[in-house]
Amino acid sequence: MKNYFKIILGLLLILTSTVSAGEYYLKFNISNRSELLEITKVISIDNVIGDTVYAYANDNTIIDFKKLNYTYEILPHPGNLISPKMSTDKADITTWDVYPTYTDYVDMMYQFEADYPSICQVVNIGATNQGRALLYIKISDNVTSEEYESEVMFTSTMHGDETVGYVLMLRMIDSILTTYGADAEITDIVNNMEIWINPLANPDGTYHTGNSSVSGAIRGNDNWVDLNRNFPDPDDGPHPDGNSYQVETVAMMNFSESKNFVISANFHGGAEVVNYPWDTWSRRHTDDVWYQAVCHQYADTAQKYSPASYMNGYDDGITNGYDWYPITGGRQDYMNYYNGCRETTIELSDTKLPLASQLPAYWIYNKQSFFEYLRQALYGIKGLVTDYSTGFPVLAFVEVLGHDFEQDSSIVFTDPDVGDYYRMMESGTYSLVFSAEGYISDTISNVVVTDFNVTEVNVQLVPVPNGPSISFVSHNIGRTMPGENIFVSISVRNNGDSPATNLSSVLQTSDPYLTITQANSNYPNLDPLGGTTGVNLVLFEMSINPSCPLEYDVVLTLDISGDDGYFVSLPLVIQLGYEIENFETADFLEYNWQMSGDSNWLIDNSTSVDGEYSAISGSISHAQNSQMEVTIDYLNSGNISFYLKTSTQEIYDKLSFYIDNTIQEIWSGENFWSEVSYPVTSGQHTFRWVYSKNSSVSSGSDAVWVDKIKFPSINSDIDNDGIPNITDNCPATYNPGQEDADNDGTGDVCETAVCCIGIRGNANNDSEDKIGISDITFLVDYMFLSGFEPECREEANTDGDISELLGISDITYLVDYIFNFGPPPPICP
Repeated sequence: MKNYFKIILGLLLILTSTVSAGEYYLKFNISNRSELLEITKVISIDNVIGDTVYAYANDNTIIDFKKLNYTYEILPHPGNLISPKMSTDKADITTWDVYPTYTDYVDMMYQFEADYPSICQVVNIGATNQGRALLYIKISDNVTSEEYESEVMFTSTMHGDETVGYVLMLRMIDSILTTYGADAEITDIVNNMEIWINPLANPDGTYHTGNSSVSGAIRGNDNWVDLNRNFPDPDDGPHPDGNSYQVETVAMMNFSESKNFVISANFHGGAEVVNYPWDTWSRRHTDDVWYQAVCHQYADTAQKYSPASYMNGYDDGITNGYDWYPITGGRQDYMNYYNGCRETTIELSDTKLPLASQLPAYWIYNKQSFFEYLRQALYGIKGLVTDYSTGFPVLAFVEVLGHDFEQDSSIVFTDPDVGDYYRMMESGTYSLVFSAEGYISDTISNVVVTDFNVTEVNVQLVPVPNGPSISFVSHNIGRTMPGENIFVSISVRNNGDSPATNLSSVLQTSDPYLTITQANSNYPNLDPLGGTTGVNLVLFEMSINPSCPLEYDVVLTLDISGDDGYFVSLPLVIQLGYEIENFETADFLEYNWQMSGDSNWLIDNSTSVDGEYSAISGSISHAQNSQMEVTIDYLNSGNISFYLKTSTQEIYDKLSFYIDNTIQEIWSGENFWSEVSYPVTSGQHTFRWVYSKNSSVSSGSDAVWVDKIKFPSINSDIDNDGIPNITDNCPATYNPGQEDADNDGTGDVCETAVCCIGIRGNANNDSEDKIGISDITFLVDYMFLSGFEPECREEANTDGDISELLGISDITYLVDYIFNFGPPPPICP
């Protein structure tokens, strides 16, 4: 009988170590990673190593999992593998090599507040099903005030059996409070941030067997629900796990939505890796370059302070969430997508619930990484957005033009209580658009971001005016030269709060070098709040005086009137006599552009400097390039300038600019429109732009743009005869009299007949105009031996064909004439 009871007791012990009263830890194999997309909807995947999957199931989800027909093994539950060392003694607990009881955890949190009331405050955001508190510690130099400083968050152990982060967060709170004022780095962080730390996000799971021990901790909450699958999902929407939102989830959502967190970290266990978004999508986040850099910094620093085997797997300690295994309803994606935060998931230990004696080692490994991660909130771009009239804070959206991706919900917004915003970015040059309901949007360009520094951009938004309020947007004027007639379209926008209707306009200038020959035009009705851009319905026409100086600026006024007495006078400046290519003709015909490489450059209307169009690199794949170039004669010495924009993989996919095959500069990564300039000597030059990709990886938009190219001026009178090139009937030959006997528009000194006298055939153009064997050998040398090109093609065109193409027929014609008494060549034209 005794042996019988021993067997029963042994079986019970095995069962209790394998199953935590309704939660199972499973192991099984898959044949293809695509199977994970179905599995993750049924049970809670914990880890994937090769083709082996580790996962949690409860009494309900294991029934659905069995329908998938996998052969699985139930493993000992991670919360039952050890008998953890517990303590109720505060002095013992602060050696950080024991686990506190739940009661002592709560007491410790409130003791922090009592000991450091000027910089520390406890905030209870709600209670669990078992009545346990969900506690945060807030740390700031002015803890009771809302200030112009970034809000940051650390939270841990939303999976109740992953306990390393729980104790490490308590220790971090203690470390900050006890060294504030003595440690310069910690003092700086506290003085410039609002730090929120939640050591225990799932107390019911951690203290599943009672408040006195973490032994028997489970992954889920009191309802066996995995809280890290219980949040709204960017792709799958609300309730992706099929469960109602748990009280812990609701408390966390309400709390995070009441704050304006800039950066946060969610600490877990069961692996040693830093996980970055997305978990629900295979595509990368628009800030993927920044995420990877921050995650690598965390992992690299942890490796520095730990044994060689710590946090060195995956991609050197980091992984994309979806690449590891896909999940829906995760808090990381929720915080990033719905709250404008930048959150990662940091797995601190391969062992979920390790021996308490190992906890100090994990603190050493991660301490410096914790603080470096928080400091990210001090880098990038920050500022205040206020009302221009009152100076009050404005709830505004801050968009990085050409970078933020609507599907990523990557736009950040200001804290309405203070008006401050924070946009962490990889290094580059950007343009920011600030928008708010009831205000005119404002764009700030050429915002430069450098690594580990902050750029401050403060903005005052102007309230939307009552009634229509029309402003200038752009015009289509590009290359213009003295003596030309030009047709002009001018775009405008209505920023007011009501439509602008029945619009007429008059374009005026008093400048003597410009005559407006068509000054009147109507505009279409314009929707309010910048809803539409309108262009004059009849093109304005202008005539530039032939004596207009090169590179000359003209001031014009566009007067617009409309219904209800509306009137506005808009000043604008146009540039005359500039060699400008701004692609506003929507083609590449303004100059003799040549395309090469694997894909031609294209005209793009999605982004530009100050018009509607720009040039964008062609669509290319890895190890390919897209090139465009232009060669210009008769340039004066000066500078070539242009605007560029890049959205590429940093370093490896790049835009290169050449002058005469000499590289001038290279750009890569994320750079918004910025202007560059390079000196150019007089004469002929070739300018070339090349987008080239390496053999792997793409990032951003995988494209580069060029716009508003300003070339050095071209000599306006290259033959110095006093007649501008544009009106000279023979611009390269001195002819001040402009003689043109046949009135064909080409000056007599340039007429082709001048070089061809009598009959054709003098191919070598000798001064005696003799036709002989030397002319035959000249043509043979030119056509077959790379000899000199004939000075007078009309003479060399011995057969007189209309196309004037030179070929063997011209040689045979001369041979027949000289040696076979053939007919003489035709008369010169």
